[in-house]
Amino acid sequence: MRHLVTILCLFCPCLLLAVEQGGEVEWQAVEEADGILLYSSRVAGTAILKVKAIAIIDADINSVRAVIDDTAHYADWMPYLIESRVLEQISATETLFYSRFDATWPARDRDVVFRVRVSQHEDGSVTYQQQSQQSSLMPVQDDYVRTSLMQGGYRLIPVDENQTQVEMLLHADPRGKLPLWIVNIVQQRLSLESLKGLMAQVAVLVN
Repeated sequence: MRHLVTILCLFCPCLLLAVEQGGEVEWQAVEEADGILLYSSRVAGTAILKVKAIAIIDADINSVRAVIDDTAHYADWMPYLIESRVLEQISATETLFYSRFDATWPARDRDVVFRVRVSQHEDGSVTYQQQSQQSSLMPVQDDYVRTSLMQGGYRLIPVDENQTQVEMLLHADPRGKLPLWIVNIVQQRLSLESLKGLMAQVAVLVN
């Protein structure tokens, strides 16, 4: 059970998080660890918390983007990822992805189909907005549990030539029979680990 919940909360960037769209979100500070600030927010209509992790990475924004855009190497820093591939290149800024994650027997693997929209802003920041989408290119399969990524993504903000602020957002429903209070606790903990993984992978690239 513990292994499965970990998997379900780690599909950030695949899994990864849309950046907030419109309206004010009331964030509550959860903790600070290893240079990462963790926040959570309640969402109307669901007991699943939205989680945000923020950190400053010692690398320029293009280096951070290079890691996020390198979908072929997600498994290098994303635990339990079995498969991740592009289903359709919709446009220059929109892509449809499929990802599947390993779960310890007897639990079934989890998978997710999601659309990623990338936006470049006048202030130099970049957002990756991610959300689940049904697609005939990858129908639901009986062997796996199809998760729902309500919102997920990144916001990259250049601090200077050598630093980038990264905001990682996650609001996902793993479905199945997992207690929601467990999902909320582990989503918070695993958001920290997911951002740590991104930071470590960027460090490998720039060093």
